[in-house]
Amino acid sequence: MSLFENAEIGQQLEPFSVTIDWNMYKKYNRLVHEINPLHFNESYAKQLGYKTIVVAGVFTASFFLRPLLKWIKDPTAILNYEIRFHDPVYLGDPISHHTSIKKKYEKKGNYYIEFEAWVENQEKKRVTTGTVTVVFNR
Repeated sequence: MSLFENAEIGQQLEPFSVTIDWNMYKKYNRLVHEINPLHFNESYAKQLGYKTIVVAGVFTASFFLRPLLKWIKDPTAILNYEIRFHDPVYLGDPISHHTSIKKKYEKKGNYYIEFEAWVENQEKKRVTTGTVTVVFNR
């Protein structure tokens, strides 16, 4: 039986958790030549009212599809995804990425699954949300 046939509305995929530590984030900042001091200067971040360094949304987004990719095992099946950032993720925050099946349907000979995806911080607050559509060809 295929992933599509076995997929059930409301089914949650295995979450992926990570803690953004300074060594990991420093490597990313060097790689992208980060210039926004909010993302590497704690005193600057605090001056702006944040509790510490704010992790760049694009960095946290790099983990966003992990639960889904582990399940489908084919990144080319991702048709599109949308992501919305609601609250900051701070350096040292443990975050977990969650994905659940929202809808599935057939259209023009292809099978589609729409997913709801979100990131929770250590307080179980959804700091990032989004949707992902996957297509399976016949």
